[in-house]
Amino acid sequence: MIDMSRVTCYIVPMSLRHGLLDLLAGEPQSGYDLARFFEASMGNVWPAQHSQIYPELGKLVAEGLITQVDEGPRGRKLYQTTPEGIDALRTWLRESPPDYSVRYEALLRIFTLWVLPTDEALAYLERDRAEYRRHLAQIETAIGEVEWSKNPINRGARLTIEFGRRFYATLIEWIDWAAEQVRSGTLEPGGPLPTI
Repeated sequence: MIDMSRVTCYIVPMSLRHGLLDLLAGEPQSGYDLARFFEASMGNVWPAQHSQIYPELGKLVAEGLITQVDEGPRGRKLYQTTPEGIDALRTWLRESPPDYSVRYEALLRIFTLWVLPTDEALAYLERDRAEYRRHLAQIETAIGEVEWSKNPINRGARLTIEFGRRFYATLIEWIDWAAEQVRSGTLEPGGPLPTI
């Protein structure tokens, strides 16, 4: 079972290295555990594959930012963030401004939705809605399964996961509005302007 209490990022950009430092600041985890976590929780906004995680873990160990704390069956290595790794997170937060630019392909595609017949455009929006609903359900499940008051790491993660919950809820509301506009003929030649 993936420990969803370590959710630190939905939508918020970060580097893989900083995500790993954060995730390993709690309980020790293996590269496999980390890959499963990224797939189940962060993968929608910050995907990471085994082939990316393992080399980064090696670099972080070499730099002294994480340490191997145990080795289990079949060579399964467990890692944890060192105090130097925590310092690196602080430095990153204090000295590196975030990238606020947004590239959101799903929304870019809505710009070109007019090229589809109305029924296809509505089906397209419904597919997006189902995907947003799936993400929202995943987040709501995580919210219900975690003891958020356990420690500052969990409380910080709760702040961020709430952003993800609200983000997907807003996308669903917007998709419903956009679908109603398409039904009213907005994308048709000479159709009405979208209503507010």
